Amino acid sequence: MSTFNEYAFLEELEANLKTDNPSDKWEYIHHEIDNAVMYYTDCLAIIGALRYWDWQDNDLGPIENISQLAWVALYDYVVDNIKSVAA
Repeated sequence: MSTFNEYAFLEELEANLKTDNPSDKWEYIHHEIDNAVMYYTDCLAIIGALRYWDWQDNDLGPIENISQLAWVALYDYVVDNIKSVAA
């Protein structure tokens, strides 16, 4: 099983946002999250690292598979912890 470090993901994401300076930062963040949840083993590692097991409690709609659960978990983590993007 692959490992996932949420602190390293966020640190790299913030560094890339500063370096790449995309015109739409949220689109860039969504793209990076999409890339992170491409494989089931990565999804399981993300869910485990973030301890995100709730398939019901989210604002993005119904969760139907493990990839969507990992996406929501990582998105929630980024939204709660990112410093580089104005709300």
